[in-house]
Amino acid sequence: MWPFENDEYPEGYVLSEAPGQPKYRWSDYGQRHGAAVLHHRFGRPYAADNVRLPDGSRGRAHAAHLDRQDWRRPLNDHERAWSSAATAIPIRWRWGTLVVTPDDLVFEDDQSLPSFELAERNAQLNHDLCQSAEIKRLALTMEGCNALYGSLLLGLWGRSRDAEEGTSYSSRKEAAKLLAKIRGLGETHYDIKGARWLNYRAYPSELQSVSHHFERLGWYDLTEKPAGNTAADERPYEPDGLRELMRRLTLFLVASMVALFILLAAMAVTTK
Repeated sequence: MWPFENDEYPEGYVLSEAPGQPKYRWSDYGQRHGAAVLHHRFGRPYAADNVRLPDGSRGRAHAAHLDRQDWRRPLNDHERAWSSAATAIPIRWRWGTLVVTPDDLVFEDDQSLPSFELAERNAQLNHDLCQSAEIKRLALTMEGCNALYGSLLLGLWGRSRDAEEGTSYSSRKEAAKLLAKIRGLGETHYDIKGARWLNYRAYPSELQSVSHHFERLGWYDLTEKPAGNTAADERPYEPDGLRELMRRLTLFLVASMVALFILLAAMAVTTK
């Protein structure tokens, strides 16, 4: 699985020419372009090794989305940038275009950051959080990012303590988009959502700190939280509906076992 340690590829992985057999659409493989190697998954390029970078050096690049050929490269901590801890480090990304020729792969920088389409109903709170230097400093730490994520997903934020209506973030995707924009590192919401350490279980002091930051910006949490329950037991990294599916599977297994025991007991009685 990419990236391969020391760029040592399994035997038969790197093909000498473009595959003509349909089977390769369902297999990972690499193709050489001079000194560089372009990696394919589901028949589409998604990663590249030994790419020529704008400063003349060589490095790795990755497609941010498999269905869209937007590429990026890390500007710091090049070795750990491809690990699951990249969001926590954090890594600053440069987006661009991968130019593919028969003899080389060349990364061309694009200085602009990815754009985010945020929900219009939260426009004012989004603006206030994105403009706050304190919130940005907080979002760049693991603890602060975690607390912000939980506060966005669990809170109902109003412009006064007795407001009848508030602003909320109904989905992990929406909250992750805002966090990626606040952090300003060239991340996508997939980076945020995929961070396994990111969940609702922030420490109470961190959640309280975030609440104080929001209040300084003129926003108050309108939700009523029971004493001692500063964080929900949900895990935002679990797929939607997973817990309900697991509950139903458990009930099905229990019912099946009960039915089996009843059947075995009935068979034992009839054979006597």
